[in-house]
Amino acid sequence: MLNTSSKHVIKLTVVGLIIFLSLLLIMNIKKPLPVVQVEANEITFDTPEKLDAAADLIMIASPSKDFMDREHKVTFFDDGTIEDYYTLTEVQVEKIIKATNNFNLPKNNTFSIIEPVGIVERSIGKRKLVTNNYVELKQKSSYIMFLQQNSMGQYGIININLGKFNLDNKDPLDIGEKNHQRLRSLKMIFSKNILSTR
Repeated sequence: MLNTSSKHVIKLTVVGLIIFLSLLLIMNIKKPLPVVQVEANEITFDTPEKLDAAADLIMIASPSKDFMDREHKVTFFDDGTIEDYYTLTEVQVEKIIKATNNFNLPKNNTFSIIEPVGIVERSIGKRKLVTNNYVELKQKSSYIMFLQQNSMGQYGIININLGKFNLDNKDPLDIGEKNHQRLRSLKMIFSKNILSTR
């Protein structure tokens, strides 16, 4: 049989182990990044027809990586203030609906687009920078995306949250009656070639 002092040692060891494991669990829980909302002037399009006319590239695609695993780009002025930020999001292209003559989709059907959101790391820690309340694309969710080409040859989502539409109801922040109404309008415009294969 164990004596009293051995029982106390075992109890203290068990309590210490429980405290240690609890601390490890708490430290590993992912805390959401602090969000910094940035207001920016942007041309918006209030009808599907105007959105279609403004887009250089319209496609159906799905992001292949989680937001945190994407390539976040931030540039700074000489004094250390942020000049620009965005996220390069690799997508798996299912269908091209509209493209310019010089657009070439790689053979593996993957393509990187720009989203107006990014992560910056400073001395106070990481922050998520968000332009005009934009909500990033969700991994493995299918979207129709409206994009314009910039002066660097990259394609970025236009019209903020009204330049992307979730098609498979896997994005809880981009579903509901309003989205279905927008999709119905888009279907009428692209009735020949948009969602007929879905």
